[in-house]
Amino acid sequence: MSGIREWTTVICLAALVAAVLQSLVPNGSMERMAKFVIGAFVICALISPLSKMIPQIGVTLRGSKTASENTGLQSAVGQQYRAAAQASITNLVAAELNEIHMKCKNVDVNMDTNEDGSISITKVIVVLDKENAAGCQQAAAYLEKELGLKVEVTADVG
Repeated sequence: MSGIREWTTVICLAALVAAVLQSLVPNGSMERMAKFVIGAFVICALISPLSKMIPQIGVTLRGSKTASENTGLQSAVGQQYRAAAQASITNLVAAELNEIHMKCKNVDVNMDTNEDGSISITKVIVVLDKENAAGCQQAAAYLEKELGLKVEVTADVG
């Protein structure tokens, strides 16, 4: 109840100050600017008590989420990171193999998530088309050199 009383007091004082200032403003070019400033002052006086309440609302909203919702969100984000990493490495392998005129049929990336949430790539498995079966070792050496990752290259013979 004291908060409402304090708010009404501030509004009354702001209105009184605004009225006095408006009567002191000379007519002419500065009148519109002074009315704008006085209006902004009154709006700030009306809103100022809300700024004290907003942090309390934020704490209530943040505290209402359950641990399972947070875990589900973290899991979904983790899966999206893994999918993005998989797609990025697949595109990178295809581009690097294109440089040596080879085409890959499939790329599989083995990844682990560390305790700090970072993703580490343990191995990249590349399956080449049957036309490039003879170049498996060459492709593996080239990809390991260019990517700096452990790469296993096989050919699709089927």
